[in-house]
Amino acid sequence: MYILVQHSISEPSSFWNAVDPSRLPPALQLHHTFPTPDGSHAVCLWEADSTRAVQEFLEPVVGRYSRNEYFRVENRDGVALPSGVQRAAGTRA
Repeated sequence: MYILVQHSISEPSSFWNAVDPSRLPPALQLHHTFPTPDGSHAVCLWEADSTRAVQEFLEPVVGRYSRNEYFRVENRDGVALPSGVQRAAGTRA
């Protein structure tokens, strides 16, 4: 499954220096990282068996430097509509 993590970073220097993508557990894959220029916010796209797996990895590493929100998302590559929201008649999927 794909997990989106939204980071609100209180200590950008500490946060970004704690992150080392080369040391990820084999069960986690980081696909994309989208930081703001000043490093105070970021959105990252992960692939893992569960949201909990990503959270259990990230919180000890960056949890003291940021507030992190975790969301399961529909896809990683393109535009997707939520599968749990019913589309109105006559709209294109």
